[in-house]
Amino acid sequence: MTLRLGLIFSTTGSYAALGQGALAGALGAIEALKDTVEIEPSICDPGGDVTRYESMASELLDDGVRHIVGAITSWSRKEMIPVLERKDGLLWYPCPYEGFECNDHVVYLGAAPNHHVVPAIDWIADSGMRSAYLVGSNYVWGWETLRLARDRLQAAGVEIVGERYVPLGSTEHAHVVEEIVATGADCVCNSLIGPSNSTFLRDLMARDPARRGRDGHVVSFNQTEADLDTLGSAADGLLSAGAFFEEDADPALVDAAARFAPNARVSAFLASAYAAVEIFAAAARTAGTDAPRKVFAAASAHPHLTAMGEMRIDPVMRHAALAPRLALAKDGAFRVIDRAPATIPADPYLAHQRQADRPRRPNLKVVT
Repeated sequence: MTLRLGLIFSTTGSYAALGQGALAGALGAIEALKDTVEIEPSICDPGGDVTRYESMASELLDDGVRHIVGAITSWSRKEMIPVLERKDGLLWYPCPYEGFECNDHVVYLGAAPNHHVVPAIDWIADSGMRSAYLVGSNYVWGWETLRLARDRLQAAGVEIVGERYVPLGSTEHAHVVEEIVATGADCVCNSLIGPSNSTFLRDLMARDPARRGRDGHVVSFNQTEADLDTLGSAADGLLSAGAFFEEDADPALVDAAARFAPNARVSAFLASAYAAVEIFAAAARTAGTDAPRKVFAAASAHPHLTAMGEMRIDPVMRHAALAPRLALAKDGAFRVIDRAPATIPADPYLAHQRQADRPRRPNLKVVT
């Protein structure tokens, strides 16, 4: 049986590096599996234009493709869902996202908020930082991750000294940098993506170089190796939370990156897309068909051994259980400083989270 698979990733445009990494993972898995299953990929590049995702998905589904691995941003994922519902397709979504969604036509393989926001914010609170500034891209990822961060930080007694959003892809953020310097925020929670992220971090370090020596002075919920090289030394000290980092890559992922990724780096985007193809192929073989409902039933029936390790998909919530990690960037690489001992079920609605037991610190200021 030849399996047809749509791959919709923006490998050009404002967040091209993330799409390039994810596409490399999917192509690497297809190549690695070629002796056991034939997968025929149909590759589409929306170029970062959110209006093109729905039309590209529609064309693939009309052409007989029933499964798609793709969509980097939540905005693009949400654009694709209506056509997936109308034409009975299944999206294997490999990216970290903000949660609060569960759709019968999506399999969520990236980190949910209890895998990134919760451990990162708890690290900030435990580190003794007393103030935070929030900045994100002006769409659902930025809004929701920072809303969750704000609530959890305030519950821990950390003061929010500022909150700003910039248009997706914009590099105009001098006013944000000046506000951060003026407030003296201990930590910046950064939910920017693409060139917004890279130029912001470089500008912040140029304006306030003293921050560079402090671990966790900037915290990200989605920074990976996919675009780490573009940050250079501006990334030093950045804390990132996620489900995978390059130091944990097995030879299959390293090979996929070397063969298909322009920067030859293994990232969570690459690893999750690789695992998505592995699980899709195994489930389709088990089901004996590419019918989406039967494939999902097979995919969620038992754990799958993937290049990321064992992965289990919840048959009701449709999210993967993952092992959260915290990593610090230095000299162009991430070093994992904390990791969960086992995979943790996704909690996309944060229905099972509670604030860590710690005394709430009073925000006292000296007034002269």
